[in-house]
Amino acid sequence: MSMFNPRKPEGNGFALNSISDSDRNGVGSYAPSSQSVSIKAKAGGSNSIIDEWLTMKGDLESEGDILVKGKVYGNVKCKLLIIDGEAIIEGGIIAEEVVVRGKTKGVIHANKVRLEKTAIVDSEICHQTFSAEEGARIKGALRFKEDPLAEPVKLSETKAA
Repeated sequence: MSMFNPRKPEGNGFALNSISDSDRNGVGSYAPSSQSVSIKAKAGGSNSIIDEWLTMKGDLESEGDILVKGKVYGNVKCKLLIIDGEAIIEGGIIAEEVVVRGKTKGVIHANKVRLEKTAIVDSEICHQTFSAEEGARIKGALRFKEDPLAEPVKLSETKAA
């Protein structure tokens, strides 16, 4: 199932593993704290969305696809990552495929990387296949690798400070 499938998946597709009951402020709301949160998608959940109003500090990991419309300050690991036009990711990225329409800062390891015309990238990109539309801005390095996902990558070393 791809991120663009019109069928709504069962459940919400992710679990908040590190938010305890003491972190909650009332029913259905979350009180912001200075601690980072790590979100891991459940097996079977295929799509996750970080909405434009959300700022995430911590790592995201999913066996499915992630669409980022907001801000992520941490590492992201998934199958397909789409960074929308107004979105920002500061941290390492490991994915089979990455589509950048917004801003990234950090190391990207992906089999396929596509920068669209609105992309602003300050990253080292380790890729097998790379494409960029006219207008995309790149500051960093492009490194072709036969299998960019095979090398062990320590995401904590690529995390934004």
